[in-house]
Amino acid sequence: MRSIRVRTVASLARIEAVQLARSVVVLSGLLASGFMVWSFTSRSQPLWWNGDWAIGYGQTVLSLAALIATQLATGRARREDLAELYESFPTSAAPRTLGHLIGVVGAVPASLVLIGVAAGVFEWWGVVGTPNAAVLAGGVLLVLAGGSIGVAIGSWRPHPLAGMLGAFVWFIPFSQSNRFDSAVVWLFPWVKPWQLGDLPGRLAGYPPASAHAVELAAIGVLAGGVALTITAVARRHRVALLVVAIAALATIVVACVVQLRPISTHDLDRLVAEVSNTESTQRCTTTDAGGHSVSYCLFPEFASQLASLRRPVDRVLSLVPDLANRALTISQTSGLTLDDPSLTRGHSSEQRAAWIAQLQSAPANRLSTSAIYVNLGSWPSSGGQSVPRFALALGAAAWAVGLPTNSGQRTDLLSAQCVPVNQAREAIAIWLAGQATHLPSARFPSSSGDYSVAPVDGTAVVIWLYPGQDGPYFASPGPQATAAGYLLARAMTKLPTDRVTTVLHATWDTWTNPQTTDDQLAATLGIKMPEVNVSGPGGSATTALLPPGPATPQPRCT
Repeated sequence: MRSIRVRTVASLARIEAVQLARSVVVLSGLLASGFMVWSFTSRSQPLWWNGDWAIGYGQTVLSLAALIATQLATGRARREDLAELYESFPTSAAPRTLGHLIGVVGAVPASLVLIGVAAGVFEWWGVVGTPNAAVLAGGVLLVLAGGSIGVAIGSWRPHPLAGMLGAFVWFIPFSQSNRFDSAVVWLFPWVKPWQLGDLPGRLAGYPPASAHAVELAAIGVLAGGVALTITAVARRHRVALLVVAIAALATIVVACVVQLRPISTHDLDRLVAEVSNTESTQRCTTTDAGGHSVSYCLFPEFASQLASLRRPVDRVLSLVPDLANRALTISQTSGLTLDDPSLTRGHSSEQRAAWIAQLQSAPANRLSTSAIYVNLGSWPSSGGQSVPRFALALGAAAWAVGLPTNSGQRTDLLSAQCVPVNQAREAIAIWLAGQATHLPSARFPSSSGDYSVAPVDGTAVVIWLYPGQDGPYFASPGPQATAAGYLLARAMTKLPTDRVTTVLHATWDTWTNPQTTDDQLAATLGIKMPEVNVSGPGGSATTALLPPGPATPQPRCT
């Protein structure tokens, strides 16, 4: 009889697993989960310590689908008035319930497909780092837990609305996790760790992946125990299931306690030091680009970005004469803050203030004319680098002509930037960046926001919003480009490159002097200085483009 029950359970489990794997509800959940992963993954270069949690968040929908599908399958007999027929079988309800629980593994293929496809896309995008097995396993366990809860609900109530209600209740912790500002959110951490993209690598215990995986496994076991208890008849079975339920509850409590532990001071000290003292934590590669010394300093995990960063910089410097005794640094930086209370929970306000002060002292927060700071994780994959490459090339060109490369303020406000009004070196920098990246001759102005106004020395100056200026690629901007400089640079692109470089190289120091004007450069090149002609409903460019309210004056680049 025992062997018959085992064969019956195995047969039923196999059938239910196949039915679950082919379920329209589960397949729909797979598609919706894939869409969620796509929505919550940055289109820039993905990081595994952020991407694996995005995959886990996508599994939430698949878990809900598994819950609904298993509830429908478990309650099928009573819903179709076949309970008496099933009772005539040689096995009781408990083995059938066990078969349904084992059949929950039918949802695992969908979970693995989601993980495999997402991982393949990440690799195609050039993902940084390596996946965390505990995080990916937690996503699978989340699906299994949802399926076990569905079996428990189906054993109790066969009506389809019971499964829908159960899915709604199961979804509440995930949908409301953004409302919590404490470590409680780590009990369902799929959506909360928004700062993972600012980490130069994995931070131990943030979020607590292993403990969370154990918690999900224990929830699945507890739900399975409840389902078997509902259908069990023998008292000894109920006692055994009660022991299992108590053990599962104890495991959940222990796992929650572990997840609520603060991150160690040592790990946070190391993280803050790594972000704020990049000179000692990054690996630098110094190259000789046409006689120019350029150092590329990257966090260890990001070494693969070196080639794509070098390309636009090398092309700019190939058009520039040798600048003796000058060196350019391209360095990574992080936008890490301590605004997330769960990150520093359990640490004193004094310690937190010290960490904040340490982060504020990072090199990227200082004015510089020789360093460009690239935000980690923001550099796109090879398919979408045209805009950031131009912005990087413009930064390298600004260094070559003596303009600031970093304003020292992590903001996109125009008040943080100086404006090189009527300075020939600005047009030269824009021309160099355009030549290095083959910038198309865009129409200026346009209704898409290619222009604005900056008040400089009491005068409203029409400025050009260059490609990548408002992007997340760099810690802080360099100088603000003017419309006049852009138009002159665009006119220069119509001349042979050799002719322009010959003129520039002959008296480079003169052309990069802040006192040399756009008109002088245009006259030497034999071209007419373009006019800034921006019309609007108010008449002239100055009156039409002035923003409402008082404007913050901007300094002139010196």
